[in-house]
Amino acid sequence: MEMARKLKLAIVAFELPSTKERTGGVSHFNHRLCNMLVEKGHEVTVYSVREAVPDAQYEVKLVPGAIGTGRFHRYYKAPWTSKCIDFAPYDLVVSSGDDWAMKRGSVPWIRIMHGSARRELQFNKRMLRKLNLSFLYVLEVLSTLRSDITLFNSNDTRRLYPNRQLDRIEHLPVDTRVFYPGPKNQQPTLMFVGALDSRKRGGWLKELFTQQIKPAVPDAKLIMVCNAGEPADGIEYIDMPSQLELAELYRSSHVFCMPSTYEGFGIPYLEAMASGTLVVTTPNPGAIEVLGNGKYGRLVNDVELGQALIKALTNLGNHGNETEPALEWAKSHDWSEMIENYIRYREVVKPDQLLSNGGKA
Repeated sequence: MEMARKLKLAIVAFELPSTKERTGGVSHFNHRLCNMLVEKGHEVTVYSVREAVPDAQYEVKLVPGAIGTGRFHRYYKAPWTSKCIDFAPYDLVVSSGDDWAMKRGSVPWIRIMHGSARRELQFNKRMLRKLNLSFLYVLEVLSTLRSDITLFNSNDTRRLYPNRQLDRIEHLPVDTRVFYPGPKNQQPTLMFVGALDSRKRGGWLKELFTQQIKPAVPDAKLIMVCNAGEPADGIEYIDMPSQLELAELYRSSHVFCMPSTYEGFGIPYLEAMASGTLVVTTPNPGAIEVLGNGKYGRLVNDVELGQALIKALTNLGNHGNETEPALEWAKSHDWSEMIENYIRYREVVKPDQLLSNGGKA
């Protein structure tokens, strides 16, 4: 079977983890994807604007003239300066980033969409950022139309782009070798991953904790995986933990909350579920899909969130009815179950369907 043979893969991943700065979920997804593909026996070359981290098993080639870490480099300069790259030597290109200007050829091209600039635009309040997101959405549409297959991370993301026959919905995976259940802290522990002043709304969760939760649950603790903010009783900031350290934080916490206004999918929800930790959060497109519209966790509106978290932290013995089904749901999203999905789509694209040959995906 062709999938079993060793393939020469090019991965477009301008976002990769860094040992020098905090990076988002997409960068960690890209890193795991590439390492897992290598473990499956494939030869992986990553085109990026970042150097490889120490545990990378793949080769990194820096794209020409676009070394940088800002959004401008990732969204605009890197795709433009990369348009001269020839991918003909590869069996498959998997693009997990902005590739709107990059040259396609006779090699199947799969685009992974982690969310949508159009949805971010709806929830962003800064005018300059809104203008940027509007332009990015146009480039995202162009990227999907120039790719042979686009894999969308959720039903919501899929609805925002042209309807094409070969495109698919492919949920993002979680590594259950790293994220798995274990002993919980003695103190009732709430956990957050994100940023204080972004759409993740960590600052608001901190206010809820100090004003509502801590007075009602005096021994409660809030672990915030983000840049350090103002010190407060019961709050611990942890910046840039390793993946193993992050997994232990999930595992030892009782409740996870990331009250984001928008997530395309929401890997932290899935990581918490895989760790046997109850998810209590506000609804957004990603949370609704990952939590099965409330089947695998608790979705509550903003007004009710404080009381919902108090209830969860004072009834620690009643989580099993939700965390056990959530754990099984997370296991069905394990990398070992899903990694070959990214490769098998190569077989879906027939030579006469390649966009470079005039095919219509």
